[in-house]
Amino acid sequence: MIKTLLILLSFVSVNAEEHEFRLAHYELSREDNEIKLHVRIDRFDFLRAVSSCSENQELNICMSDYLKNHFSLSFNGSKKEYEYINHEISDEFIDIEFTLGEFSDAVKEIKVYNDVLLEQDEGQENIIVSRFHNRKRSFRLNKGRFETTIKY
Repeated sequence: MIKTLLILLSFVSVNAEEHEFRLAHYELSREDNEIKLHVRIDRFDFLRAVSSCSENQELNICMSDYLKNHFSLSFNGSKKEYEYINHEISDEFIDIEFTLGEFSDAVKEIKVYNDVLLEQDEGQENIIVSRFHNRKRSFRLNKGRFETTIKY
């Protein structure tokens, strides 16, 4: 699978136009008592970031491992791990779905650490959107600010 990724990456790098707008979108929400995380990230930039993955690893494991090293969440003071559900790759984006599992408590505070793609792109911006208690909160993280606390 990683060989397929490298072939895809080399094809993309030959055909991709350099772009100035670097943006990733992360959305947190609750479905019943389960918290979900949806990530939409630039395909070219993200595949380039995970291209150093071991040849024996599947793409979903590479993507999950990279995100777990660069993106963390705490809810109400407790760190929450997230598990991969699935992903889709389109011409421009990779959409990845994760679950953070059951969480029946009221969400009062979410601490976010996110330096995804910041090591390779100075202009990268990561938008965090949380939807809890019928409220939508959005925050922009970048090289100058890679942590935030969302309070409800």
